[in-house]
Amino acid sequence: MLKRLLTGIVYIAVLVGFFFLRYVDHRLFGILIYAFSLLGTYEMLHAFSHAHEREGAELYAAESGKAPARSVLSLSQKIAVWAYAGLFAPVFYLCEWLNDGAGYRGALILSFVFAVVLFCLLVIDHKNATLGGTGASLLCGVYPTAILATMMLANELKTASTLALLLIFVISPVADTFAFLTGSLIKGRKLCPNISPNKTVSGAVGGVVFGTGASVLLYWLYTVCSGYVYAGVGSAWAGTPWVFFAVLGLITSLLTEFGDLVESVIKRRLGVKDMGRLLPGHGGVLDRIDGTLFASMIVYILFALFITPVATVVP
Repeated sequence: MLKRLLTGIVYIAVLVGFFFLRYVDHRLFGILIYAFSLLGTYEMLHAFSHAHEREGAELYAAESGKAPARSVLSLSQKIAVWAYAGLFAPVFYLCEWLNDGAGYRGALILSFVFAVVLFCLLVIDHKNATLGGTGASLLCGVYPTAILATMMLANELKTASTLALLLIFVISPVADTFAFLTGSLIKGRKLCPNISPNKTVSGAVGGVVFGTGASVLLYWLYTVCSGYVYAGVGSAWAGTPWVFFAVLGLITSLLTEFGDLVESVIKRRLGVKDMGRLLPGHGGVLDRIDGTLFASMIVYILFALFITPVATVVP
């Protein structure tokens, strides 16, 4: 428990440190995202590479009950995944530097090239590259690197980018923490016993309630501290921002818990308890940011669709 607590404190300190670096240059926050991408990619590839050695992994043959002789990913497919993860953030920020707001285009093109390369490997490396390996490679590219793109895009928002990032990194841990506490106290019916036996319906409800409350509270504190004025869709009505951030908190809390279930499914099917060992008491980086990945995605989408960028709004 002490080890988990200390690791959590260090993790929070790192996040806070990079938030302060944004005031030096907002692009420095990309270093943290890049680290998440590379470490998460390593954990995914390592889990897939050794899945054939684990008796509990889903990669065992259904009829014979025997594991395949080698990893589902070929060396060429692993190289392609590493190249995608290694180039993603640099390409994004290079395009931003060349043309403000063009980062997403570079990321989109790189993602398209990555997919095409994987298909080409089925021919070029036909003796080793399999369809199963192609699917696994796409999964290792999307989760976490492609999803982390939404965090980079949130960091580049012209309006309230700081608020967007705060929502991502506050709602997710609040929902996760209070889901655990509420579930431990009330217990009751299991949420998904076949996926995550310890999660309960009461815990899920508690996480959503407190996550939604955290969103509204954070919005209020941000407006008080920064003078931020909501200028999104429906801004003519004074109650719109409160409804918007309550709905945002609700959806983000739900997706945070869903992201945790996705991670649980991946681990169960690869036969691992934790995705890594980098964070004592927490497992790997992906074990720590699983819910945050999905939170990042929905926060960016809602900001991009409903928050109108105007020059008078405090960033």
